[in-house]
Amino acid sequence: MIEKSKKIIGDLFWKFVLFLVVYGVRTYLLVVYRPKMTFLGSVKSTDLKEPMIIIANHTSMLDPLMVQSLFFHKRSIVVAKDQVEDPHFSWALKRFKNVIPCDRFNLDTEWALLAKKELEKGNSVIIFPEGKCRYDGLLNEFKTGFAFLARSTGYPVLSLGIDGIYKMGHRTQIVVDEPEKIERVKGIPSSKHLAERSEYFRQKVWELKHL
Repeated sequence: MIEKSKKIIGDLFWKFVLFLVVYGVRTYLLVVYRPKMTFLGSVKSTDLKEPMIIIANHTSMLDPLMVQSLFFHKRSIVVAKDQVEDPHFSWALKRFKNVIPCDRFNLDTEWALLAKKELEKGNSVIIFPEGKCRYDGLLNEFKTGFAFLARSTGYPVLSLGIDGIYKMGHRTQIVVDEPEKIERVKGIPSSKHLAERSEYFRQKVWELKHL
């Protein structure tokens, strides 16, 4: 009985800590970097009416935090499995129910199944297709996982272009494009088609980043 009580108290404590961390980080990002969002299509707010696959360029470790802070409700995020297991981050990431681990160094399909379940529950899924940060202003090749997920589920892709500048006195710029679907098909999509669609969206994000 005593052990059960300790466990309940421990769980409540960590929930409180995570609450403070989440809202503290969100407040910091929104106040310090004052993100300016430009909506180019039918989406006019971060309060999405339907679940979407949200993709963006990756210029800083702050990008995932910023996108989650803006699309704050009903969303999950795909995170590299090695980061989830990193002792510096694991204490928090393993307690977040909205984190989808993905092994970026090996063939991994489990993350797509988890992401599909999140979409079906009404949660948008945030993915950074480059898989890692790039600091020179260019874009890495987009991995095809997001395209596979979009094509196999039929949910639309919402592209974001982030200027990637996080510094005092500068408003971080984020441009949001029109959601776009990748035709849903039965069976396994060809790798060539997925690569073509991934490159198409990479070019789209590149253009958004420079608007």
